[in-house]
Amino acid sequence: MQVSWSELYWQRLTPLHAILWPASLLLELSYKLKRAAYRYGLFSTSRYPIPLILVDSITVNGIDKSALIVWLVNFLTSNGLRPAVISCSHPDGYQQLSAEVTSSSDIGQVGDTALFLAFHCNKYNCPVWIGQDNGTVGLDLLKIYPDRNILICDDGLHDYHLFRDLEILVLDTDKYYYGNGFTLPAGPLRDNLTRLNCADAVVLHEKNQQSFDQVDSSKIYYAKTSSSKFINFYHASDHFKKITTSSNRLHAIAGTKYAKSFFDQLSYLNLAVSKQSILNESQFTKRYIDSLNADIILIKEEDAVKCLSVIDDRFWILKESIVANTALQVMLLNKLREKFMDTKLLDILVCPLCKGSLVYKKIEKELICKRDRLAFPIRDGIPIMLEDGARLLPPEEEV
Repeated sequence: MQVSWSELYWQRLTPLHAILWPASLLLELSYKLKRAAYRYGLFSTSRYPIPLILVDSITVNGIDKSALIVWLVNFLTSNGLRPAVISCSHPDGYQQLSAEVTSSSDIGQVGDTALFLAFHCNKYNCPVWIGQDNGTVGLDLLKIYPDRNILICDDGLHDYHLFRDLEILVLDTDKYYYGNGFTLPAGPLRDNLTRLNCADAVVLHEKNQQSFDQVDSSKIYYAKTSSSKFINFYHASDHFKKITTSSNRLHAIAGTKYAKSFFDQLSYLNLAVSKQSILNESQFTKRYIDSLNADIILIKEEDAVKCLSVIDDRFWILKESIVANTALQVMLLNKLREKFMDTKLLDILVCPLCKGSLVYKKIEKELICKRDRLAFPIRDGIPIMLEDGARLLPPEEEV
């Protein structure tokens, strides 16, 4: 398998790394000073009117973060909440202040991460917005979607100006991504591993269960792959195993970010792939795709969004989903329950149907919409803002 120079760089200890190590130490110190300045009130923070969950990665190649956000959106929605995703992860040269991302957005304008999130989150009626400032993009979103009652931010590890009600950091402990253990620029870590202790939760993949001397074990939670299968973009009913057992030529392609994990998975599945190619972002073009001499092209879903407009019926896309363990689910609900106990937060929630204000009835534990005559229950401290879960008020009941 081909490996790019930058990927090899993260794994090695060379004289160049020794030269850059002092710069890594200075970067770590600057982050600590910045964090302390906000902690002790020397700088003010920007706080949203609704809870914000920050999900980020401690490593440069955080390959599991987007999948965890998709699971989180599904989890919150299934528990009656109405999440939205915000991000400042956009391509260089992005000019707009704030913009909504949909599955049909131009990847050159919004970037592959935002497009991937929109492709999945929109299925749960969860909007995805990007902007240049995490502190304002959410406000622009809430003007269009006032019924959202929780925000998920997919970056902002060092954006301490942005107040986070809950911080989840993802750590891939695979040696390949963990690298030489140094902070940038000498290694792949975005901060010292002790930074993980500042988070509410540190999420690892279940296959990488191990202990860390630098991390409080009570903050470590696990996620696992719940489903993994290849589907054809145009013929979903086709059987992948039947096709691959024939004489078809298989060619696997992947971007640099996901290449190692994807090719390792193909080896684990014992697929007879005739060729593997690692592509940079500019190579996901129609001209390159048409030049591939293969009957079947295998690609990971995160890379497939980069070339949706040129995908043909040779493409088989690896779709994966993850699920967090019960401990993380319980922790999330308990933390959010504490946040929603604040009546000021309940006062700003709106009806998901008419977007009108709600009346909070403490004894009944309900939020009442006068216009639609619906009562949304508050169960275990969390408002269930789903039409199917609401009680229709009879004509004789006064509000």
